[in-house]
Amino acid sequence: MQGKAICPASCGEIIEGTIDNTNILVTCPIAIYTEVLVKLNNEKNKYTCDSNLECNKTIQAVRKTLKYFNAVDLGADIKVKSNIPCGIGLSSSTADITAACFATAQALGESISPDIVADIALSIEPSDGIMYPGITLFDHIEGKIRKRLGFLPKMDVYIIDTGEKVDTEQFNNMKELREKNRQKEPAIKEALSIVFSAFQKKDLRLLGQAMKISALAHQSILPKPHLPDIIDLGEKYNAIGINIAHSGSAIGMFFEKDYDINQNLWKELDAIMHNYSITYRITKTCTCGGGPKTIQIYSNKNIFQAKEKAEG
Repeated sequence: MQGKAICPASCGEIIEGTIDNTNILVTCPIAIYTEVLVKLNNEKNKYTCDSNLECNKTIQAVRKTLKYFNAVDLGADIKVKSNIPCGIGLSSSTADITAACFATAQALGESISPDIVADIALSIEPSDGIMYPGITLFDHIEGKIRKRLGFLPKMDVYIIDTGEKVDTEQFNNMKELREKNRQKEPAIKEALSIVFSAFQKKDLRLLGQAMKISALAHQSILPKPHLPDIIDLGEKYNAIGINIAHSGSAIGMFFEKDYDINQNLWKELDAIMHNYSITYRITKTCTCGGGPKTIQIYSNKNIFQAKEKAEG
């Protein structure tokens, strides 16, 4: 019994903060993925994980999914392959957890809903809403809000990665976080209203405006000194918007798909980062439909039988 699933990363968040003491974020799925393979066995509570990454959260996800389906007498061998950089705010842990839940359910011959996966993820750590297809308004702490907003058209995304790592759990346990979120709440309310308008009017520029408001409001919590200069640079070269990882270091630059970017942008970006003595790298990707997907696994026997049937 085995199952395999993939889940996309999220390029930070379109917005994040609190409204009326409820935590919210708006997801931003991108085409960078985690893949998890789960092979179930009859060795109760025995879990192995083949990965270059820390597997504790992934193992918890498998264990909790087995418990949900009353299959606690089973163990699992887990393999994780991920192209998502860890610790910079691209939802790498949530992607691992989500893919693990869907792979485990597939291995059991069961289906699992995004809501159940969200419950499992939130029981492990604060989590993004990337277990849902499309763009989702999500309470990343308690899961009180789970609202699908729609899908984004394809956009090119350039992720500025400085390599600075932020622990999600430590960030969300900051003593002053609640008060600082309260102080920026008017900006988040404005940004969320603009997000709703952006989807109603199908206006990506409005979405970029919401990104900017949320990113700048967050400077009081996790400052990125180079951010205002990068926002100005994006506006100069016709970016749709600049967003951030609110609990990480990544910054995303969004352009229309296949937009011909003036190459001077990269020279000016390099000058900005040099001015702040920041080393960085750029990863190019694009927005995607989001949501996890299971992958059908074929053995040689399956392939042979399928071929026989086709030829018969």
